[in-house]
Amino acid sequence: MKILSIGAVVLIAAAVSFPMATQAKSKKSTPAPAVNTSDKISAIHLTSITINVYATHQSKEYKVTPATKITVNGQLAQLSGLATGMDVVVAPAADGVTAATVDAKTPRR
Repeated sequence: MKILSIGAVVLIAAAVSFPMATQAKSKKSTPAPAVNTSDKISAIHLTSITINVYATHQSKEYKVTPATKITVNGQLAQLSGLATGMDVVVAPAADGVTAATVDAKTPRR
């Protein structure tokens, strides 16, 4: 009777561990899609831009002056070269309201 009980335990243990081992090997890992965490331009005005800040999910408006350095995809540009939906990094000037630099990129699709 002991041999039968030991045999049953061994068979149950093998049955439980074997499918898990084979399932772990057969699953292929697919990379998770990349999440775009960039701030985005949500509005462009005559002398300012509004961006949606990803980290806080709030809008922030920056004044744009002739001294503001604007680049689009690494190339020097003007305010008219910006478009809503672009990924953007804004470096504020000392006053915190004016943009010292605006670095925009066309969004990836």
